[in-house]
Amino acid sequence: MCHLESRGDVEHALDLLSDAASVVEHDGALRAVVLGQRGLVLHRTGSLGEALRAMDEAVGLVPPEDERDRAVLHMNRGSLHSDLGRLTSAAADFADCLALARRIENEMYASMAAHNLGWVMYLQGDLPAALRAMDEAAEQAPDRHAAVGLIDRAQVLLDAGLLTEADDALREAREHLSRYRMLRDLAEVELVRSRVVLGLRRYTDARRLARSASRRFDRLGNTPWMLRARVAELQAALTEHRSDGVTPTTARRHAAWALDLAREGDTLGGVAGLGVTIPAQLLAAEWLVTAGDVPAAQDVLAQVPGRLDRAPLPVRLQHEAVLAQLAFAAGDRRGGVRAVRRGQSALAEHRARLGSVDAVTASAVHGVRLGNVDVAAALRTRRPGTIFDAVERGRAAFAGTGRVRPPSDPVLADLLAAARREVEAARALGAPSDPSHLARRQDHLRAARRLQDDARRRAWQHGGGAATPVAATERRLRSALAAAGSDAVVADLVLDGDDVLAVRVSASGTRLVRLGARVTVAEQVRRARADLAVLSNVLIPVPMREAAVASLTRTLTALDDALVLPLEADGDLHVAARDLLLALPWASLPSRRGRRTWANSWVDLRPGEPVRRGDEAFVVAGPGLRFSGAEAKLVASVWEGAEALAGEDATCEAVVEGLRTAGVVHLAAHGTHETDNPLFSSLRLADGPLFAHELDGIDLHGVVVVLSACEVGLSTPRIGGESLGLTSVLLRLGARAVIASVAPLRDDVAARVMPSLHAELRDGAMPGTALARAVADEPEPVPLVCFGPLVL
Repeated sequence: MCHLESRGDVEHALDLLSDAASVVEHDGALRAVVLGQRGLVLHRTGSLGEALRAMDEAVGLVPPEDERDRAVLHMNRGSLHSDLGRLTSAAADFADCLALARRIENEMYASMAAHNLGWVMYLQGDLPAALRAMDEAAEQAPDRHAAVGLIDRAQVLLDAGLLTEADDALREAREHLSRYRMLRDLAEVELVRSRVVLGLRRYTDARRLARSASRRFDRLGNTPWMLRARVAELQAALTEHRSDGVTPTTARRHAAWALDLAREGDTLGGVAGLGVTIPAQLLAAEWLVTAGDVPAAQDVLAQVPGRLDRAPLPVRLQHEAVLAQLAFAAGDRRGGVRAVRRGQSALAEHRARLGSVDAVTASAVHGVRLGNVDVAAALRTRRPGTIFDAVERGRAAFAGTGRVRPPSDPVLADLLAAARREVEAARALGAPSDPSHLARRQDHLRAARRLQDDARRRAWQHGGGAATPVAATERRLRSALAAAGSDAVVADLVLDGDDVLAVRVSASGTRLVRLGARVTVAEQVRRARADLAVLSNVLIPVPMREAAVASLTRTLTALDDALVLPLEADGDLHVAARDLLLALPWASLPSRRGRRTWANSWVDLRPGEPVRRGDEAFVVAGPGLRFSGAEAKLVASVWEGAEALAGEDATCEAVVEGLRTAGVVHLAAHGTHETDNPLFSSLRLADGPLFAHELDGIDLHGVVVVLSACEVGLSTPRIGGESLGLTSVLLRLGARAVIASVAPLRDDVAARVMPSLHAELRDGAMPGTALARAVADEPEPVPLVCFGPLVL
């Protein structure tokens, strides 16, 4: 085995083992060792059937008292069983190894067996349990095995959609493996990394890594894995060409390459072949569709088994995406939608096992291709109802939360508390000019980030149980609007190339409206936010303020002309949008002054839901704001029996408890949106920042939350299209509405507006209506937005 790892010469390694077998022919114990090594070499070079026969024979020969060798054989055979898809047998072998390792007090073998049991959990689809088992095993693992464990952990993170974290794990594994010259594992690192960076849209890196992995496996004589690497290279080429376009000639050439790989995979037989053949056939079919040769693509796809229940999730989703693409191309919309729904059922099953909001939103990366196929086909029909249904199918698939209750995890709580202390220690140092103080501040911030990352990793270990939300359909939405006697207009915004389109739905009908150019709208949104930031500064000279107001007024008018006036919404307006469009100060647009306007990232239809959970009001004033105490007193005075906290009483724990019980929550505090770590966007309270991460699992259904803080209405989009931030987390947890600012909010403005807003809420106004009335008479635009579900 050492010879194989150091030189990659498979034939010579097997010859050496054959020579050894002839020497120990009459010694059962030594024969078991040689057969075990032979099985391991055959396994690592892709000859799985021969490897299993050798290991089975070895297990039968090893003496019962030789517990160390028995542990090793069960470990290696368990890995082989897992590669063959025999998960029950694999788990049994790993459990036997773990028991033997503990009996002989071998911590290394025990950690390896525990890690491998985590790998079986991953193959069974339980990603949180797999990560928990792997992390616990890693605490006992020696340096060399820790690197191999990182490869497996990265694969789990990849399937969870946590791509950046998977890439970090693989880069760390590569450093360890390079030290020990573990050639086969280095090749696997490159292969898995090619898939990870492909998800991160680094196409050139993906192709380079796959090509390098292919060459490494070829030198090692591992044909099955060499072919897998070539499939990965072709997958990278296809993904890149989806965005760049490709000629029919190039598409046919790539299809031919994929079919050649599929035929080579066929010669391997068994599980090893299926890891190559089916993915290659799916790639060939998609390349042929790209080339415009639908009949040839159908012929190729007919060779793929109709059910791929045991295939990895990405392969199953690719299968359904290609089936949908073919059906749509052939004019079979029903067949295409059926394929999309089958894929989304697989995604729902996958996300049901995930617990944290972090993991649920990250896993959306797996649904991107399926959703794009669905929406692109719908856009080609130009039928507004069809487009609405396709858009909302994709958005609902990863909406909501993963948990029905918070995890009971003291370790996680301690990590978050420690991160809070580090952030507070950094804040206490201010912005020092002394280099030594500045270095201390940076040390505290780095420590906080490490603790936050540890908290995220810990949260991934907890499973879910929450159901996938039901997508609204255009027909059901129109029916609900009519039943409620509502004059509301629902605008579902979608991008079509460089165009921003809206599917406009009302009780009287549905139509498709072109609103404007994406680039122009995005620039106007950025300009509006820049002007709002200038106006938040009370110290700027009057001429500068007047110039900023004039600029902002022009920009908001242009956005109004482009995005709202074409909708002809004279009454209530509900907007479903993503990314920059969601961060628009909708209530400040000229035509929406005094009118109920509210937004969300999807159409979360909740007909007949009560206005709020109850009239119990919970009001909090955080530290460091000039008017927060006065604002909190005024807001509390609006509500009979309101609970108000300020000073040392306004702690993170108290606020979390208030969110569990109150019907209306008002938080006047410093807010921070962390663009590069959005789950740790926060509100500053007496004992430090309350992180969005800490709220995961709280039931907020029926709660109206008012965030009188800067910028906490913002969110950061992830690779899969889902956005994260404090407001988005509150909405995912079921909040009836969240009123928050998408730009810096001046203290004096908040102190004027908020009591009026709460008076409207107390008197029964819908949250969007309450906000519209509260800001209607303000002399300058106010960046507050009402976010929430579609409650009629």
